[in-house]
Amino acid sequence: MNPRAAIPVLIGILIAGMLCGCRPAGTSCRVDPPPGFAVYSRDTDSFRSIASDGLRIRIRRVDNEPRGNAAMWAQAIEAYLKEGGYHRISEEKIVSGDGREGIFTEYACRFNAEDFRYAVTVFAGADHLYLVEAGGTAESFARKRDGILGSIRTFRAE
Repeated sequence: MNPRAAIPVLIGILIAGMLCGCRPAGTSCRVDPPPGFAVYSRDTDSFRSIASDGLRIRIRRVDNEPRGNAAMWAQAIEAYLKEGGYHRISEEKIVSGDGREGIFTEYACRFNAEDFRYAVTVFAGADHLYLVEAGGTAESFARKRDGILGSIRTFRAE
């Protein structure tokens, strides 16, 4: 089995490794999930939700170490993902419900003759990064993209 086969499913774990091995420090955030998403209620290290078609969203807080702003971390994530076969298809600035400025970047990859999408939004604070990740098949992501962006705009760190 190709080692890259697990990337669409485990991309969040790989990014955690890229972020200097930082462990989740609890989410300490609030967000309104998009319509049609169920929220995992027993998860304490991250916010996680899933739609019936398998599209997933996860929010994690990690230490901002080494310190950088959202643009720097978005570039670092992109460099890492390019090595894994992903290519950027869109990027936009986004503002959270509590006024944080972040960067939403959408990536594409192909696996087993199917197109996948992975999006990551980076909100950087002085001490922490908040990573909002969403991923699934390209078809599912396209149908729910507006709802995901709307949900990200409700993000509030506590």
